[in-house]
Amino acid sequence: MKKKVLLTLTAAALVIALLAACGETEVQNTPASGDIIPAASPPPVSASPEAEEPQEEAQEEPESRFMQIEHATGFSVEFLADGVTIVTDAENQRFLLVPRGQAVPPGYDDMTVVETPIQRAVLSSTTHVGMIAPFNVWGNIAGITSSHGSVPYMDMDIEASGYDIMYLGGGMAAPDYELLRLSNPDLAFVYTGTSPQTELIAMLEELGIPYAVNNEYMEMTHEGRMEWMLFFAPFFDIVDEAVSYVNGQFEKLEEMNAVIAGVERRTRVAWASISQGIVRASSPDSYIGHQIHSAGGELVWDVGGQLSLEEFYVALADADIFMLFFSNRNSVPDYEALLEMAPILDGLPVIVNEQVWQPHVGYWYFTDRQAEQVVDLAAIFHPDLFPDHEPFHFNALGE
Repeated sequence: MKKKVLLTLTAAALVIALLAACGETEVQNTPASGDIIPAASPPPVSASPEAEEPQEEAQEEPESRFMQIEHATGFSVEFLADGVTIVTDAENQRFLLVPRGQAVPPGYDDMTVVETPIQRAVLSSTTHVGMIAPFNVWGNIAGITSSHGSVPYMDMDIEASGYDIMYLGGGMAAPDYELLRLSNPDLAFVYTGTSPQTELIAMLEELGIPYAVNNEYMEMTHEGRMEWMLFFAPFFDIVDEAVSYVNGQFEKLEEMNAVIAGVERRTRVAWASISQGIVRASSPDSYIGHQIHSAGGELVWDVGGQLSLEEFYVALADADIFMLFFSNRNSVPDYEALLEMAPILDGLPVIVNEQVWQPHVGYWYFTDRQAEQVVDLAAIFHPDLFPDHEPFHFNALGE
């Protein structure tokens, strides 16, 4: 099915009534194609010939267009007239986005006003930085809550941009309070959810810095996470570019689906990390599980969670592919290192046939390429269907 991210029009009730009365125009809320729906213009209205008194001209309600979000939850984007936008974040905070230098319209006193495009943003997640990476907005980023060297591909993109973006420290911990203050942001992007940035948010509130909540990591599908790129778009004034980019990612999925449509047997996959004799296995209903299923695979267990090495051995014996999940592929560079860590796995088919793979070191940074990650998985699971495809986001162990 063709999936498109659309900006849909919510027409004023009065306009719909007038169109229906004329009986000449069929009103459609969603067009057959196209990304941006232009504002509808009401037909001319004539006074009734039977009227004895002049009729007051009907007042048209303000135009309002909504961005159609099909998979993501927790945010909305509403476009008003004159470039003004209302964005609601994952904590139901509402922001009135007004083009820089334009007067703030009356009647929105309950919202935080943000001039757009924002000029000094702070991004508090590697995944957030990845989502703005395809767009030329590095000059609008004041700081990121990371340390140089922790995410090499992000460092490379920042260095290539030529802009002086502050590393505020933090990562999983809170960033440096003084550096955050010195970055002087006009807006920070944070996350809450199951692992909330409580301390960072407290810092921002103390400093009087407004923050918007992007909880893309709570989505259990890559489709939902990709749509969170559209949450950033109005803040940076890149709506058209972001809609086009996200549509392109969905098109990659459609092309992949056409290739694997006839697959009769799903590839059996074990996706897990191993640390100090404990295995942590991804569950079928997780984000990882959804990626695997979309790529024509299935996990070898019905429920993920923590396993002993012995339990894992039994499950792995039934696997065609073992996705060994480490954020740093240097942790387990080859089969010798893997068997040194878990000798019990020696002799299993995935070991003998060398069918162990690892995610790219930039897996969590490449949130702008999540469709490509799924296509890579499909090529790994069904190499005969993708003979010319060389996976980038995953590497065979030892390569």
